[in-house]
Amino acid sequence: TILLGIYVPPYIQKTSEFVFTDKDGYVVIKLADVDKKRYDVLFMEEDETPVLELKAIKEPFLIIDKTNFYHGGWFKFELKENGRVKERNKVFLAKDFSP
Repeated sequence: TILLGIYVPPYIQKTSEFVFTDKDGYVVIKLADVDKKRYDVLFMEEDETPVLELKAIKEPFLIIDKTNFYHGGWFKFELKENGRVKERNKVFLAKDFSP
């Protein structure tokens, strides 16, 4: 017997090229054409509770301090370009510790 089925590949988390963390653990937002387009970013908890919202970003390279987030872990974000969703993804913030 031969079974035919649809192959569903496993979900792979892909790093965003627009919103990511740097080597020090800060959130970096890197955008192009900020003078011609309007960008908004909304950061949310895993259950989609809003944490931080940035509207009308005017800087092409923006670094957000970790203290703007309540804890370490995964945060969802939604990047909008001119009111339309450009990307939905997650970013990971490592928990700071004292030696």
